[in-house]
Amino acid sequence: MSATFRELSDQIGEVGELYAKRHNISRNSDWYLLKLTEELGELTAEHLLMDGRARPDPDGSGGRREALENEAADLFGQFVLYLRAHDIDIEAAIERKWLRHLDQYKSLEGTGDAR
Repeated sequence: MSATFRELSDQIGEVGELYAKRHNISRNSDWYLLKLTEELGELTAEHLLMDGRARPDPDGSGGRREALENEAADLFGQFVLYLRAHDIDIEAAIERKWLRHLDQYKSLEGTGDAR
């Protein structure tokens, strides 16, 4: 994947806008979260199918690697739309919440004190 996150976000946003217009979908704050939840459920279903812990659809669809990847892409795309709808700068949030710990954890690696 050669696009930056910003470029990918813009492209996903454009697809989301066109899809909503084409299908006359009115999106609000709740819609983004509910859609994200729906997509997580679909990814979960594919995961269970691939692990043999769920029955395939009567037509035999599902449970393939490509289906799992497609559901992961749907979840990611909906997450990006959620971020855009709520003006969340995910790069700044990840830096603040996760990456600030990186040097600390690296320095503790191998000391047995990686709390």
